[in-house]
Amino acid sequence: MLTYARRPTAVSDASCPITTAAPSGQALEMDDELVLPNNRRTIVQYAKGTDGTNELRLYYGDKEISFDEPNLFSFGETIARQERFTARAATEWGNDLEWTQVRPLLEQLLDAGILVRATDATSGTIIRPDSIQTSPLPPSVCPLARSWSDCASITRELTGRAVDPAHLELVIPIFRVAHIMVDTDHRQVGEANVFPRALRLDVPTEWRTSNLPGSRYLSEKPMNVTAMKVMRAHWPQMMAGLLRVREAFLRRFPKVEGAWTVGDLERLSTAVLAVPTYQAMRRGGVANGQLHATLSSMFRVTDGVRMVMHQMLFIPVGEPVIPPTTPITVDEILDYAERNHSFHSDYGVCAGPRMMVRELLQVLIEGRAKTDYASVELDEPLENAFADLEAALDYALLGLRAYASVFSLWPAMTRAYERLAEIAARHPDRGNALVEAMTQRLHQHLDSVRNRTLLGSEEWRVDREQVYADMYDRCGDGIAGERSGPGLIECLAPVRSSNHAAMEHQLEEVLARRLGNTGILPHALAVEIMDFLTREQAVLRTATDVQEKINLLLGRTAPSQPFSAAEIDVHNLLLGAESRRLPYLVDELEDLFGIQIVLDPSTLSVKEQFKA
Repeated sequence: MLTYARRPTAVSDASCPITTAAPSGQALEMDDELVLPNNRRTIVQYAKGTDGTNELRLYYGDKEISFDEPNLFSFGETIARQERFTARAATEWGNDLEWTQVRPLLEQLLDAGILVRATDATSGTIIRPDSIQTSPLPPSVCPLARSWSDCASITRELTGRAVDPAHLELVIPIFRVAHIMVDTDHRQVGEANVFPRALRLDVPTEWRTSNLPGSRYLSEKPMNVTAMKVMRAHWPQMMAGLLRVREAFLRRFPKVEGAWTVGDLERLSTAVLAVPTYQAMRRGGVANGQLHATLSSMFRVTDGVRMVMHQMLFIPVGEPVIPPTTPITVDEILDYAERNHSFHSDYGVCAGPRMMVRELLQVLIEGRAKTDYASVELDEPLENAFADLEAALDYALLGLRAYASVFSLWPAMTRAYERLAEIAARHPDRGNALVEAMTQRLHQHLDSVRNRTLLGSEEWRVDREQVYADMYDRCGDGIAGERSGPGLIECLAPVRSSNHAAMEHQLEEVLARRLGNTGILPHALAVEIMDFLTREQAVLRTATDVQEKINLLLGRTAPSQPFSAAEIDVHNLLLGAESRRLPYLVDELEDLFGIQIVLDPSTLSVKEQFKA
């Protein structure tokens, strides 16, 4: 039996073009000639069905075709290799296949737009493999390389909110901190994917059409050939360095060997990224422009692995998320990456051939090629960097703890939006213009939560919170002095005091003046708002405790002001307006109700900005 489905994917239809034609209504005849456009895009994988039996699955752009009858497996494998064939030939692609069986299969594929009749196929714009392409990147708006030592100025310029450098890892995730750094090849560590985008520099780059089989074949997004050439030049030293990081990681997490999970590999890949990042961020560290190119190349290639793990853990699009404790293998990662378009980014596709990606994963997961790279001599700057490996590992684990702490706010925030909208919707008074406006505004936000975010259901929110808890707790297992500390769930439990109770009553009075003293609505809103604010305060308290340890590790000067609710949204502001799905709830509460919220790890106050 053949089953066809359209897979939701973050990749636009334009990036996976399929030549389609409207069904002609003509019956398929044995001598009809059929075409599978760009057949090298077809991905062939075997998997277990819901009943535990083997299935053959073909992935073609955003389409998935499943075969659950073993006598059709050969048919499915063969059709994936065809560029042009007669319908009659398909009867020879399996044991005892009759035309009466093959014909409806081919017609299904025609109706789905996967196959087209040769008479209907259109050539369109011819894209040739390995042809030179123009840059897909918009022109840079950053004239000079910037450094996070200038954090306050950068964040003020880009977001209007200045962030102290001693709070850096609370607004820039540990795995993105090094992006804006420039290496000795005069290239930024983040290449085309620099975060924030406003700090990306224009550098000479050769872009070509991808000729790699699978989802990248003849993609309209080009591949960065220059970065691949640089990576090949540094490959032996990169692999030797990865093996050193792996060995150090296993000394802290010995039970991982031979039983790697998705969460383990995310932590290991982040540890690799932390080696160059630590060199740049520690006191007296490597100056911008002096980072060894092997370290930046090692960062880029390993960040690809981290991003696949992130997609597995956090992105419930295409297929469900994978719990962090799930065992993972090299082949499972490669298969997942192909069928979920993990080799695609906003601007390009990965230029690494499958065998090179496989070797990278085998080195990381299996420790392969130890003997091959044991004799590789590292340049002096690399030896110096790996001499700091233990500190870099601490930086990675603490950085992930900071990330898990801060980003735990967003499930709580979308949950609060949902509850506030539900409270407003239950209010019986529809004669109050302000109540009407508030209800409509919250309903619009609720619609955005449910339909435009990756936190649109309680199941997704719980999944994400479990990933953050696992990340925080397991990272603590690898840091001396952290193993016996409380877990993330305990740390983020809201702490209420008598002052909070008084503040809740005060807030209720303010809301009553704004919305009309109608009883249940002001009280219910005040309770929900205070619940969210005390939860956010727990996030701020937990995150700044971690950040303090990061600052001590790096030799940074302590911050002059506490990290506040006003700063926690800076990361989202840096993403840009096109990435925002919801306004930050603290800002929205202030605007909706005419209040001023002051919130940091030790202070919480809510004041009326003006009298109603």
